Amino acid sequence: MSRQAREQFIATLAMLLTLALGGALLGGLSGGLLVPIAAVLVMAYAKGRLVILDFMELRADRGFMRTALLAWPAALLSLALARAVAATLIG
Repeated sequence: MSRQAREQFIATLAMLLTLALGGALLGGLSGGLLVPIAAVLVMAYAKGRLVILDFMELRADRGFMRTALLAWPAALLSLALARAVAATLIG
């Protein structure tokens, strides 16, 4: 592993940890409000994207696997957002 790759790895890891800590803090303090829940879901997608692109080494790949792996968390998080919206509207 070259020095540049190691520095990029450490920067990505630091960003992942920051997003995880921020998401946990925001989710814990949200009180079930819709906007903080949406922000946590956006952070979750950002973390998933970083893992898929950097740690699975698909950043340079433009194939079907990259698209499918990025669509999977987007679909799941969209369902989670729809559930949160429904729960907010129902009561």
